[in-house]
Amino acid sequence: MKHSRLFLWQSIDGKQGEILAQSLAHARQLLIVQGAIPIKLKASVKPEKRCWRLAALSLITRQLATMLQAGLPLSHCLGLIAAEHPQPAWRYLLKALQEQISQGKAFSLALAEYPDAFPALFRELIATGELTGKLDECCLLLAEQQEKLILLQKKIRKALSYPLFILVVALIVVLLMLTLVLPSFAEIYQSFNAPLPNFTQSLISLSELMINHGILMLTIPALILSYYVKKRRSHADWKQREQRLLLRLPLCGELLRVNGLAKIFRTLAMTQQAGIPLTAGITSAANAAGNIQFFNALQNILKLIEQGIPLFNALHQQELFPPLSHQLIRVGEESGMLDAMLSKLADIYETEAENLADNLSSKVEPLLMVILGVIVGGLVIAIYLPIFQLGNVMT
Repeated sequence: MKHSRLFLWQSIDGKQGEILAQSLAHARQLLIVQGAIPIKLKASVKPEKRCWRLAALSLITRQLATMLQAGLPLSHCLGLIAAEHPQPAWRYLLKALQEQISQGKAFSLALAEYPDAFPALFRELIATGELTGKLDECCLLLAEQQEKLILLQKKIRKALSYPLFILVVALIVVLLMLTLVLPSFAEIYQSFNAPLPNFTQSLISLSELMINHGILMLTIPALILSYYVKKRRSHADWKQREQRLLLRLPLCGELLRVNGLAKIFRTLAMTQQAGIPLTAGITSAANAAGNIQFFNALQNILKLIEQGIPLFNALHQQELFPPLSHQLIRVGEESGMLDAMLSKLADIYETEAENLADNLSSKVEPLLMVILGVIVGGLVIAIYLPIFQLGNVMT
């Protein structure tokens, strides 16, 4: 799919579909080779990683599980889902999978050709479902896991985006007042022929600096940010320090930590229920955690388990995992109900993450109101303070 684009076509006999090609001429040539004479042909999206959203995959997986449980053949299921899907990239991909399966290729092997669309955990569970003859159950497990993950991500994103939105609005208000409002008052103050208060004079100097050198003041932070992003991509330790700092931040740090625990234990619970070995499940959980700190901790746990150390003991040696996880997993290992205990831990941390996300706004909102009040109130006072002092002098 690299360096290619999807093209939507309609033939002279009324048929229509999608075709992957490098150019419009290439797409037309491919269609003619296939025996279709296109009367309409237009470029669509590039099948890049951003096309394969988790929400779309979750819906497809849920539909696939429902159809398989109803007894429909896998190839027919993919064709039905593709025919009704609104996104061209997914329609093309599902039709390509249908064609490969119709030719006798295993579903998991067909999925492996599209790693951007189907995560490693998805492919592993599908392969397990094929081996055990429980493909419908594995699809159902995947759908439930994806739906819970999407719901949790939405709540966390909403909780974290609210404070950021307020701060951005405050910054815009401050910039507008300093560059538009304050200069107008500064012209009035010049006619007073009286010294201005230090606070007002400082803000006027800042306003003049921003008006005269605003581009430079914006360019320098932009260059610093771009340098940091570049270093972060090329040096893993930079990203590791950043994520370690994020986990230590007040309020949102705890939310990110609990969210990581929820992802890890949900992945482990799902892989155990599907019959995937624990070592493979830990590898999948490390990739699903989305945090280098958790990834490194799970890699250490994997090494300890390969040495014969029980999972609860390996977790106990990692600071990121709280005592509750050690205790419940120990009970699960000793009672032979590890999958149930992992599922219980996933439920606990998902609930805790949802509660933290719901409470974050209520905790941050008063602080943000105070910050906004101080900033806007300070600017208003600085603007009108010379007028008040002039009135006192005149009286």
